[in-house]
Amino acid sequence: MRRFLKNREQTTSILVSTPFSREKRNDLEKAPSRLWLSKKGMAIPVTFLILFVSLSFVISLTYYFAVSKINSKSQLLKVSAAKQGMLYLEDSIASVAWSPGSSQIYSFDDCGGKFRVEPEAKSLLINLTDNSFYDIVFNSSVSKAVYELPPSESQDDNLFLKGDNRVVINQSRSTMTQLYISQGTESREVTLCYRPLASSTEVGSNDGKPVNSLRIYVISLNSSQNMTLQGNFYLEITCLNVTSSSRSYNFTYQINSLLVKVNFDGVSGEVSLPVSSSEEGALVNVEIVTCDIRLQRVGG
Repeated sequence: MRRFLKNREQTTSILVSTPFSREKRNDLEKAPSRLWLSKKGMAIPVTFLILFVSLSFVISLTYYFAVSKINSKSQLLKVSAAKQGMLYLEDSIASVAWSPGSSQIYSFDDCGGKFRVEPEAKSLLINLTDNSFYDIVFNSSVSKAVYELPPSESQDDNLFLKGDNRVVINQSRSTMTQLYISQGTESREVTLCYRPLASSTEVGSNDGKPVNSLRIYVISLNSSQNMTLQGNFYLEITCLNVTSSSRSYNFTYQINSLLVKVNFDGVSGEVSLPVSSSEEGALVNVEIVTCDIRLQRVGG
């Protein structure tokens, strides 16, 4: 019996003091601290990854807005160049207008849009009237030149670069030109066209009736080519001729003025012209003077 107990004590002593059991116990005691250190070690790369992704997003967003801003500025520059180009074109037309046979070559730079000439556009109807008199003196299209602007943030629709919204004028110091920006079918456009100018003067008398000369001036581009152009191109601007058509009116009653009523492509307007008259009436000679301008492409 004693020997059995002794052997049991020895066995227990061996089991308790074995190196495997001690290390096992130490591992179990250190496990929570190793887990905490492991989580701490993982947090550092995860933090750096989050910072990297966030920084990349901020850089990408900044780059996107910077590129958008640059593109917007670039488009605004093209729009500005197109406006200036149409102003220069109008100057070239003015330099040859009313001088038959004169011509000029104009170079149009690429402004990122399309240039069009529409010979059948801009119908013009002119009539003379007073309280008891009415007569159509002109009925034809006078054409227009258009530059389709590239897309931009600029909002300047219905802006007149030259002239104003009146469709007929009676002051020589006012320009016949209408150069304006408006919203077209597909994009905003710079449109160039010409409105009529009317004037009247007393030039003498006949059989006791004052003789009045009434002139209406028209600039027409409808002899131009129907064309659509892009990029850089050259235009030849030619004044083909200046023509006039006349008619006379014998008023047997006293009148003080005549109205020149105009319908210009659906927009109406009128001006009142003074007429010298006596009790016997007045003679009025009406002359429609038309300057015929042709725009055509030259070169490649």
